[in-house]
Amino acid sequence: MKAVKKVYIPSPAAEEYGNLFTDSGIGVLTHPDGADAAIAIGGDGTILKVMDALLGTNLPILGVNAGHLGFLADSELDRVEDSITCLISGDYGIDDLPVLKTTGPGGVCVRALNEICISRAAEGGILHIRILVDGREIAVVASDGVLVSTPSGSTAYNLSCGGPILHPNLPVVIITAICPHLLAIRPIVVPLSSLIEFTILRSRGKNPLILADGMAKCGSMAEGDTIAVQPSSLTCPVIRTGRRSDYYAMLGKKLGWGYRG
Repeated sequence: MKAVKKVYIPSPAAEEYGNLFTDSGIGVLTHPDGADAAIAIGGDGTILKVMDALLGTNLPILGVNAGHLGFLADSELDRVEDSITCLISGDYGIDDLPVLKTTGPGGVCVRALNEICISRAAEGGILHIRILVDGREIAVVASDGVLVSTPSGSTAYNLSCGGPILHPNLPVVIITAICPHLLAIRPIVVPLSSLIEFTILRSRGKNPLILADGMAKCGSMAEGDTIAVQPSSLTCPVIRTGRRSDYYAMLGKKLGWGYRG
């Protein structure tokens, strides 16, 4: 790959960690224009915000974990020098993470790297939601909501809701109900190319929210409203160095598999 000579690091991480890169001969920019790559330093939330802000720029992003789990990160902060060496030599790969999109009832289009979710409001009650995939009805669920997750987002909200963990290279998404009121309702994995539609058949209290990566960016839904979730034409290029070559070892370490208390 192309040797990296200049990187964009958003503030305040640039002030705190920029010297790690400048000391190795890599220039640090305060704007993405002219950069060969971007560096997102922090926990998964911070890395996700940087990825979202750079969608459409095609600037490859290296995630560096300075938080707790760091599923989205390629490097740990205490081993970032190894990743810097890879950047300088061009010894790295790039994965294009899929991006989901939907348009709210008000016409606002939003994109998400992890998940798009319909969630009952704090003062709302149970929702009855019809789910269609490519025009075919899958189920009508009574739950606190429902979400569509990408493979990279499978270790986020989806995991907390009992959904499966997906390898990041799989071209699929997961549909997961949130606290369903029927034990038979289970997460389902469908092709990434699917058109997934959600219709609110019944709701109580305040209208449910539409969340993109946890943010309410396109309003709420009323009874009878439908939204469609599908892949965006955009992808998010992320830099992969040696750490991600053993995805399963990383996953086991993060989740504590194989360890006894």
